[in-house]
Amino acid sequence: MQTKLSDGSVMVCGVLPKDAEYKTVGQNSSSLTKFSVKVGERINPDASENAKPIAIWCNCVCWHSVARAAKGLKKSDTVLCIGKVEVRTYTGKDDAEHTVKELICEFVLPMVPAVQETSAQVSNTIGSIDGYKEILSDGDTPF
Repeated sequence: MQTKLSDGSVMVCGVLPKDAEYKTVGQNSSSLTKFSVKVGERINPDASENAKPIAIWCNCVCWHSVARAAKGLKKSDTVLCIGKVEVRTYTGKDDAEHTVKELICEFVLPMVPAVQETSAQVSNTIGSIDGYKEILSDGDTPF
């Protein structure tokens, strides 16, 4: 999922294909975390009907406190990220100019999947209510 907010920020939500990469950089030892998020799929225009769709990826970059918060992201985690898109160019090892679009994250939230439990698992967790009886009248209790 991806959407553009009214202030120009972009929000993406998706799954990580691999663990986030954390490192410190520069003279000030600034924290940096990088990861990619699969935000959707599109139809492959050059392929037949049975071809797999092409994944749409968002490269995310986090700095400082956001980087330290995101460094524990693991493969298959679902994450919600909000930030600004930055386009930069660099010269590669092959002396060619490359352009990269990255989401500079201002907010990262790991999404916890819902746990589906059976009623037996729930009763084992909270205990049995067999020893309790229903009270039909609470008398003069004010609440």
